[in-house]
Amino acid sequence: MSTAFDARHAAISGLAGLMLWVATSASAATSYSEPTLFSRPGFSITQPWDINDSGVIVGQSDNMGFIYSAGVFSSLVHPNATAGTHLSGIANDGTLVGGYWEGDFETGKSHAFVYNGGVFTEFAVPGARDTYVRNISSNGRYLTGYSNPEDGSAGVGFVFDRNTQTLTQLSVAGDTITIAQGANSYGLVTGSFSRAGGSGSFIFDLNTKTRTEYFGIPGVGVPRFRDINDAGLISGFAGSQAMVGRPGDWTFIAPIYGTSALGYGTNNEGFLVGYSADPVSGDVLGWLATPVPEPASWGLMALGLLGLGLGKRRMPRALMAP
Repeated sequence: MSTAFDARHAAISGLAGLMLWVATSASAATSYSEPTLFSRPGFSITQPWDINDSGVIVGQSDNMGFIYSAGVFSSLVHPNATAGTHLSGIANDGTLVGGYWEGDFETGKSHAFVYNGGVFTEFAVPGARDTYVRNISSNGRYLTGYSNPEDGSAGVGFVFDRNTQTLTQLSVAGDTITIAQGANSYGLVTGSFSRAGGSGSFIFDLNTKTRTEYFGIPGVGVPRFRDINDAGLISGFAGSQAMVGRPGDWTFIAPIYGTSALGYGTNNEGFLVGYSADPVSGDVLGWLATPVPEPASWGLMALGLLGLGLGKRRMPRALMAP
């Protein structure tokens, strides 16, 4: 009886320890590895924008969309593009979003697309001259971005729910431009805005239709929110530094190349991609930073594994699951 009780207790304690470690590791990381630089051979610009849970990175290199997976680059170019294609988001099922230019960059028209299963599907905001898609949620449900109206007025941020086919505009009175940058699977949208007298970032909750704004971070600069994962972890940059975390609890990543580090996409593991530019050469390099669990978090994981191990060793055969 005592042996069985001890075995159960050890196993339950071990499982609890692992569950607590998982919950802790999913929260805002307090430290990140030094970013690992990467560049596409033969290209001067490697500009990553997003990463999914499988570690696949997408972006653009010299006006050509790229997919970077397991150390290998591949290109994606829209067949109607005349001046460039870029990829700005990737869902966990591999669905890609991005855009291309028809005509030149000065007078041409910008188109947005969704790419899945080898098929390009155009996406356009009704009545807009140009549509830009900035991201897709990890579950593939939400598209974010902004559009330029035909009358030349301010860019209007939007989020599009692919399940309900609902378009929600996120701009408010006074904005000169609003850009929705990222969305998670639970309807939280991040973005940035400018208006007379200042600029900042926002979180928009599709469930409550509320927009919360954030302005300067003391000693750092104006925050630019870029992405948000399913745990609510936000990526972006302020001043010359990339940042990841939550309002009031940021981890900053200083540049290791050039003079700035711009944080963009984050996945549900907390991995962060971004890019840095050399102002002299004009070269742009991508980088990847990974979260480093705190010692206490590693301790919880070790305790959980130890508890499960002890439980397995001491548990009588009659109590072990088949």
